Amino acid sequence: MLRFDVYSWFPGDSPVCISPGDGCYFQSSIHPDGDHALFWGGANGPARIWRADLDGNSCEPLTPADTGARHPSYCANGQRIVFVSSRAAKQQPELVEVIFGYNTSGAPRRDLMLHIFSMKPDGSDVQQITEGPVQDQRPTLSPDGQQVCFVSIRGGSFGLWIAAVDGSHQPRKLETPVPVYRPVWSQDGERIYGFTVVKGDRHQVGWVSPRDGSWHPLENDDEGSTHGPFPDPCGENLLIHSNRHGRWSMYELPLDGHTPPRRLIPPGFENALCVHPTRAKNGAMTFDSIPDGSWAQYNQHNRSLNY
Repeated sequence: MLRFDVYSWFPGDSPVCISPGDGCYFQSSIHPDGDHALFWGGANGPARIWRADLDGNSCEPLTPADTGARHPSYCANGQRIVFVSSRAAKQQPELVEVIFGYNTSGAPRRDLMLHIFSMKPDGSDVQQITEGPVQDQRPTLSPDGQQVCFVSIRGGSFGLWIAAVDGSHQPRKLETPVPVYRPVWSQDGERIYGFTVVKGDRHQVGWVSPRDGSWHPLENDDEGSTHGPFPDPCGENLLIHSNRHGRWSMYELPLDGHTPPRRLIPPGFENALCVHPTRAKNGAMTFDSIPDGSWAQYNQHNRSLNY
């Protein structure tokens, strides 16, 4: 199984490993205030959601050991978390040994039913948002906490869907001209960022209007595959990871659409694979990385990396 670790990174300091270090933990989501972060994974068994302090001194699971959970994301004020889980499905949950044995994107098996839930930051007050024979993924809350956008295959077609958190209306499909992946809401609620497949391995980030579904690519994301958009709290950049220069690395992509992206290089990670950057209002960041020894063992089998 490929190993991933999650790191915190304060401006001017060296990164600190905040995950347990005994398995695959990735796709972090930092709290808006920058004192702790969420991520998912595990050493074995069903994947769980974890909460860790950024100083690396505390890490604990928020979800049960007998049900699978993934894709945690904070709302704008940090008071609720949305995530997906198989806890409502009468199926065996996926094991991390299987999820990350051959697929570094963490994609679920095709027949696994996943629903969206919300909870408080301490793991209490769990509420189910979506239901039915569906596979919902990558939830992101609107800034007012009233709506959740996610990707799903419903009615035989893949797309972005928006649902009311309180269940007051059925999920509606956001009709877009291209398939959009990894949605994340902007701070002002006027955009939903994501990425699309342009052709083959060329993936480009942009944004969707939550009102009419129109797609607006960011032209300064002009090469390679770019994934994992995360709005910088300053409102001027997207944090992304991209293989535009070969190895997967983290960048700040200006939202002006023309200024070139700037690579972010944590001290000691100059030659390391670094993905899934997130940043809080105080400047603290989190990201994921693969230890060199784990990648060397994984690469012996000529497996590819896809995030």
